[in-house]
Order: sequence, then C-alpha cells, then structure tokens
Amino acid sequence: MFICTISVFHKYGKQILDEMLQPLHLDWRSMVVLLVVDQVPGISQGRLIPFLQTDKANVAKLLKEMEEKDLLERKEEEGDHRIKNCHLTVKSSSILPELREIMSIWENQCFSGLTETEKEVFLKASRQIGYNLTGYWEL
Repeated sequence: MFICTISVFHKYGKQILDEMLQPLHLDWRSMVVLLVVDQVPGISQGRLIPFLQTDKANVAKLLKEMEEKDLLERKEEEGDHRIKNCHLTVKSSSILPELREIMSIWENQCFSGLTETEKEVFLKASRQIGYNLTGYWEL
C-alpha cells in the first residue's frame, strides 16, 4: 500500500539522516531549519512549521534550543513584536557546507541502485503527488 511506503520512507529516512548528523550534534529537524533559514534569511518562525511536521509550540521549543546552542538568532520583527524572524549565526553558517555534503550523501544512499532516468521519474511523480496533496509544491 502506498501509505505504508510513505511511512517507511519517512521513518527510516529520518533515522538514517539523524545518525549521519550525530557528529554535528544535530538532528534532521535542526538541519531543515538551518537549510531553510539559509535559503530565506529572516523567515518568521511561523513559516517554518510546515517544514518540520509539528506544531507551533514544538517549533518554538526547537528554535529556543538552537538559540541556546548558538545555531540560530531570533529577532522580533520591527512593528510587530509577536513575530520572530530567524537568522543564522556565524557558527551555523560555518557548518552549512558539511550539512549540504551530508544531504548529498544521504540522497545518494536513498537513490542507490536507480538509474538517472528512474530517479527523474521518481522526482517528477513526487512533485505531482505533493501538488495533489497540498495544492502547491516547490522543490
């Protein structure tokens, strides 16, 4: 069943990624935050929620932990102190190349045994399924 396939990819993909990130004292959620904040500097913490598959309170807790580890800086938005925007620190910026390398290795492991054509078909199908489920999809 398709739902079982998604569940297996989700569970074991994150487990393997967490193991690979362990030497950096990060997990997949922290990595996602850093990569998204790198792509969208100053993103509000509320806009990170869909990327982390959890609720507002857990995102706030994660971001606070990342601040305490000097991986993230949150600044109140000028004019609306309820909104906190996220920025990388010098420390987190310095580990981005390692994070990208780990992601590359992980993706290669995931696609091991597939031809380039099979990989392209999978990615095209994934984009369409993502669009079907959400109404938008950007990868």
